[in-house]
Amino acid sequence: MKRHLRRRVWLVLISAIVIFVFAAVYSHIAGLSRRARQPAAAYQIEPIKSFTFPAPDCLKEWDEKVFKGKVTYEVRSENGQSYVSALSDASASALYYQVKVDAKTKYPVVRWKWKAEKFPVKKFEENLDKENEDDFAARFYVIFPALFITNSRVLEYVWAEKLAVGATGTSPYSKNIKLIVLRSGKDEFNQWLSEERDVVADYIKMFGRAPDYNIGAIAFMTNTEHTQGTAEAKYDDIEIGYKVDIKKEGGRTP
Repeated sequence: MKRHLRRRVWLVLISAIVIFVFAAVYSHIAGLSRRARQPAAAYQIEPIKSFTFPAPDCLKEWDEKVFKGKVTYEVRSENGQSYVSALSDASASALYYQVKVDAKTKYPVVRWKWKAEKFPVKKFEENLDKENEDDFAARFYVIFPALFITNSRVLEYVWAEKLAVGATGTSPYSKNIKLIVLRSGKDEFNQWLSEERDVVADYIKMFGRAPDYNIGAIAFMTNTEHTQGTAEAKYDDIEIGYKVDIKKEGGRTP
């Protein structure tokens, strides 16, 4: 029952994003054929949207999807740095931001900083594929909504406690949600760490093909609804943009 409920909530979230994405037409890519994707030797990021969370009202731009109880998300400041603090107490809710990003003909990149402060306490061996203790201190999502909701795809990056960095898996809630462990364990505990991900490269690695749909949202979450304990994390400097090649002569080309 819990699995079906969680899956339905995910579908509701993706449905809302689908409505947002298909309300606008990507006229600038109409009629363009799929380009071959070649890795860039050197590049810079052309930003689409970035978040630094300098004030409490910054979270008004983000929507919240509650899976089971609300996680406490607050903008705080420490040593001159502001950030989003997440405290989960037997709860699971995600903050998501709807944004239209071309993942079919361009090269999206996501960046963020995060800091795991308290891991969920688990009774069993940590894993990515089972529902019974599917709790993590920090998660970051890139969502690819489809017109038919069941065709939607999600990339999920997690900070685990005991899993190996680089481990991958499929969500117990949907085969269309793929997980990648970016950070793990207490060797990096309580430190701010920066991430930068080539979204298309990760998508191809996890789904075996280039994206059929564009990005419709990004999200992050700290959750403990299964372990019924607490977990804490911080998030900051979230950015999404396009990878732009830098020509030797100093010009740029997508």
